[in-house]
Amino acid sequence: MPPPKRNKYLSSSLSTRDLIVKVAEQLIATHGVEGLKLKDVTKEIGIQLPSLYAHFAGRSAVLIEIGKRICEGIVADFDKIENLPPREALIEHTRLMVRRYTTNRAHVLVLLADFAAPQGIDALNANEAILYPYYERLSAMLERGRQDGLFKTIAREEFIANRLGIILVNIAFASLKTGVFTKKQAVRLEENVLAQIDFMLTES
Repeated sequence: MPPPKRNKYLSSSLSTRDLIVKVAEQLIATHGVEGLKLKDVTKEIGIQLPSLYAHFAGRSAVLIEIGKRICEGIVADFDKIENLPPREALIEHTRLMVRRYTTNRAHVLVLLADFAAPQGIDALNANEAILYPYYERLSAMLERGRQDGLFKTIAREEFIANRLGIILVNIAFASLKTGVFTKKQAVRLEENVLAQIDFMLTES
């Protein structure tokens, strides 16, 4: 017997495509990236596999869409802070990233999977072009901070990798099993990350 259409998502204002991504992220948050199965997505939403395939070619395409949203989130947060002085801008961008990831365990697990793979994973590799303009803007900000005596000399790639590593490691250690944070835990985690980023930028 086919599952009921949209069941608990019947009143959702999201499109079917966005619902597929939302439920896929919920399943990743619970079961990890490797545990994502399209049949579980369709069962949760209450649609048949052909309905899912009308929006995504397969599991890899769903993960690539999630990777796209991760990259777009990084850029969107940077857009909010670019006009701040360099040090304040990077601290605030880091703060926004921490808040984004402490409320989206799926994105953390996708990023950790990318870190663990020597060549990265398709979900993010397929979307790297989204980040190219951000990379250039970040390079300019790091250089301005260096010229103003605010930062030590640090390569853009080193900063990106180290900052993301610091954020992900802090999140993983703080709540490895559930990814759920109390307000107090989230504040403490943010403070720890910002202190480590400040040290990375300024200490020789």
